Amino acid sequence: MRVIVVGAGVMGLSAAAELSARGHYVVALDRFGVGNRIASSSGATRIFRLAHPSRDHVRLAKWNHVLWDRLEQRAGRSLRLKTGLIWRGGLADDVQRALADEGVDHERIDRRRQATLFPELRWDDARGAVWQPEAGAVLADLALHAVESTFTTSGGHLVPDARVLEVDSHAPGGVRVVAEVAGARQEWTADRVVIAAGPWAGQFLGALGAGVQLTPVLEQVTYVRGGADIPWQNRPAIVDAPLDGSSFGFYAMPTPGVGFKVGIDTPLRPFVDGDLDREPDIGRERESVERLRYELPTFDAEVVRSEICSWTDSPDDRFVLDRVGDVVVACGDSGQGFKFLPMFGEVLANLVDESPMPDSVAADVASLGLERFTDR
Repeated sequence: MRVIVVGAGVMGLSAAAELSARGHYVVALDRFGVGNRIASSSGATRIFRLAHPSRDHVRLAKWNHVLWDRLEQRAGRSLRLKTGLIWRGGLADDVQRALADEGVDHERIDRRRQATLFPELRWDDARGAVWQPEAGAVLADLALHAVESTFTTSGGHLVPDARVLEVDSHAPGGVRVVAEVAGARQEWTADRVVIAAGPWAGQFLGALGAGVQLTPVLEQVTYVRGGADIPWQNRPAIVDAPLDGSSFGFYAMPTPGVGFKVGIDTPLRPFVDGDLDREPDIGRERESVERLRYELPTFDAEVVRSEICSWTDSPDDRFVLDRVGDVVVACGDSGQGFKFLPMFGEVLANLVDESPMPDSVAADVASLGLERFTDR
C-alpha cells in the first residue's frame, strides 16, 4: 500500500515508522523537519505516566507502556527515565479511583511518605497526593530520532521543507497530495493519507467535511539547574493541578544533562500561522521560576534555558484519531501527546491498513473518533 503522511511530528512520524515497518511504501512530508522548534514535538523531555483521572486513559496508558517497551527494544536503548510521579491537588481523587479500578499500583501518600519520595517538595495539607511508580520523563529528542531511524531504515522516505497545499480525497486513482517542496510544486497519489499536521490540522479537516474546532496555542517551559547537592535527576515528576480541576496547572520533571524542567499550564499566546517567533517570554520564565522556588525551595532555580512549542486543544481535550474514507486524521494533542508516541503509531497504522485494535482498548480508541463531535 502507498501511504503519504502529512506531518512528521510525534503522531505522523510514529505512524510512518510503524507503517513502513509493516512493509508499506511510505512518504512523510514535513514543513520544518523532524524535531523542529516551530511545531509541537521538540524538547528534551516529556512526562510519561499511567496516572490519569479517567479509566479509559489509564487503559490506553497501560497499552502504551507495553508499546514503549517494544520501541526501546527496537531502538536498543532506554528512552525513558523511570522516577515515578506525584500527582497533587485537583483530580487526585479521580486519579486514585481510576488507577484502583484498573489494578494499577499506586499509593495515597501523606507528609511522611512524600518526604521519603521527594524530600525537597513542599508539603501542602490542603492538597491530596497520589504516588505512582511507573512514570517519569520520556527522553523526547532521543525518542523522536529513534522513531525517525526506524522509519528510514525500514525504507520510508522523509521529505523536509514540504508545505502541503491540498489533500484531495476524491481524486481518480487514490488520494492526491499537493505540496510545495523547496519552492517547487510536487504531487503524489496514494492509497491512504495520514493527516497529522499539528496546529495546521484544522484546514485539512474542514476540506474533508470533518470540521472540528481545534485551538492551537503556544506554551513555554523552563529548565533550571536543580543543584549539585541534590540528586534531582532521581526525583519524581510532578503534576500539581488546581483544586477545581480546571487544568494540569504546574508540572515538572527531571531532564538528564540539563536540569529540572518546569511548566505552567497557561497558554502564552494563540498560535498564528506564519508566526515563527520562538523567543522565550521573560515574564512567563519568571513566573515559572517563582513557582518552582515555592514548591522546591532548596533547588537551584538558576535558569538554564526556556523553550516555546505549540500544542493544539480539541474541544474536549482528548485526542482526535479517526478515518474518513481513505484519509486518517490525527490531531488534538491537547498538551499531552508525546507520552503516547508509540500508541499513536499503532493506532494510526491500524486505521490505515484496517488491522484490528486490541480488544482491551478497542472501545477506548473508538471513543477518540470524530463521531463524538457530530451533535456539537
